[in-house]
Amino acid sequence: MQYKVADIPHKKIWGRCSSVADELILFWTGSGIELNVRAGHLYADIEAVYDVLEIWIDVFIDDQRIMHFPLLKGKHRYQLMNGFDSTHAASIRVVRSTQSMAESCASVVKISSFETDGEFVPVKERKFSLEFIGDSITSGEGSFALSREEWMPTVFDHVSSYTYMTAKILDADYNIISQSGWGLFASWEGSCECSMQKIYPYVCAAQNCEESKALGCMEKWDFTDFETDAVIINLGTNDSSAMKLDIWDEDEFLEQFTTTGNIFLGDIRKNNPGAKIIWAYGMLGNDMEDVIWQIIDTYNKETGDNVTYLRLPDCSDIHVGARLHPDPEGHRLAAKVLSDYLKEILA
Repeated sequence: MQYKVADIPHKKIWGRCSSVADELILFWTGSGIELNVRAGHLYADIEAVYDVLEIWIDVFIDDQRIMHFPLLKGKHRYQLMNGFDSTHAASIRVVRSTQSMAESCASVVKISSFETDGEFVPVKERKFSLEFIGDSITSGEGSFALSREEWMPTVFDHVSSYTYMTAKILDADYNIISQSGWGLFASWEGSCECSMQKIYPYVCAAQNCEESKALGCMEKWDFTDFETDAVIINLGTNDSSAMKLDIWDEDEFLEQFTTTGNIFLGDIRKNNPGAKIIWAYGMLGNDMEDVIWQIIDTYNKETGDNVTYLRLPDCSDIHVGARLHPDPEGHRLAAKVLSDYLKEILA
């Protein structure tokens, strides 16, 4: 039987997605849909919209990844299950692995329907809910195809990243908002337009072409759709690169970085009133650590909040994957530090 996504009785949506014309639109790394089905087979009708930079997806069965592959451009039917014992429910999760590729104009996955011979049953609840905000490290750049140096979707892998590993350790749902090259205040090339603080209130304002806008990327995100236990910020790496460019005076840059940081912490708190907020940083050096400490200290004193800082293991010299980014072992070490810390503060 064929089911439109909107008509499936039990489902869980992962990440900041939109819904247009009965289709689920995936913009971000880790976004997707989870189903629990008693069936022998399951097929998904999926459309990939991109220019040059293809989009990869992951398929999980019972929380184990069984597929990682690039989607064909256009709309196609993909087999997710076949020959399964229909007396036992299987958890199926279809996830966008590749980050939002702003350079490709529209970069979206549309999931329209599923075909199955079985029935959908309730999806399991997890213990926690997390939101990750970051850059290429959080997108998993460099953690796959480790010998390659080209900037291409092949080197991205969200399952090999600290975000996925942390969530798995904690049995947590998660949202990921991450963009390669972007910073808290400026991109590694010095552009203040590539600021995660600026796009945080929206579904996916990293994409701003007309096609993406028609799919809801510029709509305000409803934070009540995903109430988080903890928000983890991993920003500062690209800002550090920008600060060293000739176009910036270092003192002026740090002043604006600090101002943006205080505004951003206020934005996060306003939209996540009950969440723990952690600024976790340091996987590719810690040049900005002192100023991040100062931002947190000032913000906490002015607001009475309790934002905390966590230094993550530096992968720069030993755990290096593609494009001088952390390899899976570096991400595993970061996930261990972060998950241990979250276990303490979320207990």
